[in-house]
Amino acid sequence: MNGDLTQRHRDTESVSALGLLLRLDARRLADSVRRPRAGVWLGFALPVALVVGGVWLGGAALRPDVDTGDGRILLGLLASAPVAFQAYPVLFRPEDDALLRRLGIPPGALFAQRALRLLLLSLAVAALFLLPFIRTREPLGTPLGILLAASLVTWAASLVTTSGAALGMADGRKSSLGGLMGPDAGLAAAASLVYAPLPPLVGGALAARVALGPGVPVRVAVIAALSALWVTLAGRRFARALPRFAPLSGELAYAPPPTADASELVIGRGLPALLPRRAGAVRARDAVVVDRRFRWAGKLAAPVGIIASLVLLRAGADPEARRWVAAACIGLLVMQGAAVVALGRGERPRLRWIDRALGLRTIDRLIGRWAVGFGLAMGVVLPVAFVWSFTVTTSPAWPWLAGAALGSLTAAAASLAAAGR
Repeated sequence: MNGDLTQRHRDTESVSALGLLLRLDARRLADSVRRPRAGVWLGFALPVALVVGGVWLGGAALRPDVDTGDGRILLGLLASAPVAFQAYPVLFRPEDDALLRRLGIPPGALFAQRALRLLLLSLAVAALFLLPFIRTREPLGTPLGILLAASLVTWAASLVTTSGAALGMADGRKSSLGGLMGPDAGLAAAASLVYAPLPPLVGGALAARVALGPGVPVRVAVIAALSALWVTLAGRRFARALPRFAPLSGELAYAPPPTADASELVIGRGLPALLPRRAGAVRARDAVVVDRRFRWAGKLAAPVGIIASLVLLRAGADPEARRWVAAACIGLLVMQGAAVVALGRGERPRLRWIDRALGLRTIDRLIGRWAVGFGLAMGVVLPVAFVWSFTVTTSPAWPWLAGAALGSLTAAAASLAAAGR
């Protein structure tokens, strides 16, 4: 009797805490819409606009043939991959995780909130890959059934496998896949987390293959019911794993070892090492400042470069798709140049006596700051120029590299002018 009352009290606390968490999320979202900051536009709105625009313009080139089994599996994999690989950060790496646990929020409420976030992500991905069918005015019944089935199975399986891997690590169990990670004991212990996205990927592909046939709504309903049962299992694993695994999750963030003594300024390796020593020191310092104050400038390069390259691969012969790629990449390069200029603007109220004491000349600062801007631009220019070189035969790819170099030089000169010296 006492056990039933205790469990009922815990369930009531979890429901109440979940309501508070959902209201907090709603208030954050409302504040972002009413008073959007630059970080909201640059970190969320711009990537969403670029991705949606690329998929929409891709049209038929990004639409698998759902009349074949291979096309259904491909569509299921496309809908499953983003969800499977985002399950771990959604479940165990939210920014406010430590604060919420210190406030005594029950694990059940935390799991329900994060499971809803992952479900919204899976539905958003499904809607994204439905856009090519909408644009080409294809019947939506078949792709909608495939996307729903794949999204639900991937969502539930990701919760189960990720929570189970975290529970296994918290219990100290060795994974049978640890031998595939090499001799390092730490990597071997994390093997279950590394390979946790694979079962959801396979499950999403299989669900996309078997979702169609006689009685599609019934099949999708059965898949939804099974997914709900898996989510219940995942919630139990998460509640058992969170208290012991959460302290370990911070240690799983990879940080490369230092390349020099702590008392020296690390200039780096690779191409930056070709710079003169003083210019390299300026580049190292400015790169740290840009990474801390304008982190979005580097983070946006990878998604824009990947989406632009995929659009070129699938629809490089379409002038409209090429115009979108050019507009997206040039817009990002302009924003990165603005970040470099803002770096100089932030130096204006400060005395650069350290630069003068170290004998750093204007040319050293110009070269170092140019290297920072050019390094940011390479994240998007290199993949686009490479794919452009063999998909677009009407124009060469070298103007991308030349434009990035010249634009970075212009931004560096404007940054020094904005600094006032």
